[in-house]
Amino acid sequence: MRFHFTEAAGDPAHWLPLARAVEDAGFTGICLADSLAYPSESDAKYPYTDDGNREFLRGKAFIEPLVLAAALTAATTRLHVTPFVLKLPVRPPVLVAKQAASIAALSGNRLSLGVGISPWPQDFTMMGVPFPHRGRRLDECIDIVRGLCGGGPFQHHGEFYDIPEIEINPVPTQPLPILLGGHSDAALRRSVVRGDGWMSAGASPADLDTM
Repeated sequence: MRFHFTEAAGDPAHWLPLARAVEDAGFTGICLADSLAYPSESDAKYPYTDDGNREFLRGKAFIEPLVLAAALTAATTRLHVTPFVLKLPVRPPVLVAKQAASIAALSGNRLSLGVGISPWPQDFTMMGVPFPHRGRRLDECIDIVRGLCGGGPFQHHGEFYDIPEIEINPVPTQPLPILLGGHSDAALRRSVVRGDGWMSAGASPADLDTM
């Protein structure tokens, strides 16, 4: 049985001693939330609260998860780190692959990449990425990250990205696990087709059994 500690929006000064304490307590890993910025106005409802309210996120400190993952793996010796989840389709996938591969290589394969789709259109707007077809964009991003982190020459010619043959170095010495977040049918299907696992954002035992 493996146990992961989940934390979000904590005091930035607490992260390194927290990671060391989590490791000393015997946890396998720690999960890190992702929030690019808080939109002052949004018509979208937060999908993981009963009433869709997101005010609890206002003013909270979120360190970029891949930056934080690098710091936490450097501050520990065996703790595994997983973004829970990285909003992948709003980010350049080649850059994410380079960042993830670098962290995995430096930490001795102590990174898993939890990815998903942001529920907020504003995340796409602020990053200059179209909101429509975000699911298909995520599919391509996953394929690109997995392909580049696997090592050797890689190219991709898809609907959203056209990448000539390239190679990144270093890459992990073990395959980078890619986990999918989300509770929709599409997210569950994607975790089976493209993922190495699934991450739940919280649900009743009965709903978890179904999903």
